[in-house]
Amino acid sequence: MKNKVNIIKFFVFSLLSLALIIPANSQQLQSFTDRNYTDKVQTVLLHPTLDSIAKPVIHLNNMMGQLHLQFDVFDNNAPYMYYTFIHCNNDWTQQSDIQQIEYLEGFESDDIDNYSFSLNTMVDYVHFDLVFPTENIIPKISGNYLLIVFEDELTPENIYFTRRFMIVDDKATFNVNIPRYPFDLSLGTNNQQLEMTVAYPDLFNTLASQYSNVTIQQNGRWDNAVMGLKPTYVYPDYLSYENNVRTVFNSGNQFRRFNTSNLNNRPEQTRDVMMARDYYVVELYPNQKRNTQAYITDHDLFGGKIIYLERDDRNAATEADYVLVEFFLEWEPVMTTQDVYIMGAITDWNFNESNKMTYDYKRKGYALNLLLKQGYYDYIYAVKERGEEKADVTPIAGNFWETMNEYTIYLYLFDPTQNYDQLIGVKTVLSH
Repeated sequence: MKNKVNIIKFFVFSLLSLALIIPANSQQLQSFTDRNYTDKVQTVLLHPTLDSIAKPVIHLNNMMGQLHLQFDVFDNNAPYMYYTFIHCNNDWTQQSDIQQIEYLEGFESDDIDNYSFSLNTMVDYVHFDLVFPTENIIPKISGNYLLIVFEDELTPENIYFTRRFMIVDDKATFNVNIPRYPFDLSLGTNNQQLEMTVAYPDLFNTLASQYSNVTIQQNGRWDNAVMGLKPTYVYPDYLSYENNVRTVFNSGNQFRRFNTSNLNNRPEQTRDVMMARDYYVVELYPNQKRNTQAYITDHDLFGGKIIYLERDDRNAATEADYVLVEFFLEWEPVMTTQDVYIMGAITDWNFNESNKMTYDYKRKGYALNLLLKQGYYDYIYAVKERGEEKADVTPIAGNFWETMNEYTIYLYLFDPTQNYDQLIGVKTVLSH
């Protein structure tokens, strides 16, 4: 029976592919980033099946290591949802030199047929669930991939969202050190610098600088990620990355947090909980700047989020409600060339109109309301110069070397015979 279903699906997707825009056509995508293309989609989660806050990285040819995708669609009816993958370069630009058949085995796209309707919630939604790779679509090579989720057929107006994930073919060994002070004290004594060596003698040679690239990601951020990092020195059996200004990061401060898993008891960091006509409203206590305060040791999720309910007898996937969370940051006066954003997995690490705060002249500060599914959230305020890509948390949060940050290092090796960037090593380290 299962073989018959797969045969039917093969013919269906073969017919659909004649009408679809080829997935590798970048004109249908505004960017190769984690992006929502419609307000109907909410709470997109993508992580390994065994770790809900880990990076979306799995190992090549290891079906035991799969990724778990979950998302909600604000609708009373379940739309027909599909997904596909695009292979990308190490810097997340479109990989144009290889065809989809070279990096995917099976169908061009597949449906997401596991869905459930919300239960006893004030906000109605449909919850979708997918664990991949499946036997219908199997990535064949390592590297960066962009997941595209769309309705009915793959056209620009039908794309719901895109998410980055990585497949690694582990071949490299990392040795990473974060010294107390950066190599150049003029860079700031409270900043965190990464020094490292990477060993894989069978691959690296005198062309290592040309064919290897390193990406360093701080927590879940992509705006300040270092891409295309080259080694400082090339040795016969390892690469050395040291005394490089690009590996020096602002330390920032620990993330703030709040918890809406139980609305009956006033949640953590919450001033008030009210029931409005269409949803609950959670008002957080006003926040103040921390850049002039002393550092306070605290534990966080490195900017992550966890969707859950305090009651174990309820399924958060379909029974967690959406609540309007009110944020307020005391700040005076208003900034004229910069904007303030709420940053973290809470806003998919993006900077757009949906998470840009508005200045309230009466209250003398920045305000923003976000509709969020019940759970535990980290967040931090970030300031961004208009027109710039990179944000800065230090004007509000401060900059403290003691801050616990998570750094993820990705090592890519370009294969000139097959024209794509292999991902041959991933290493996650803590700053302390």
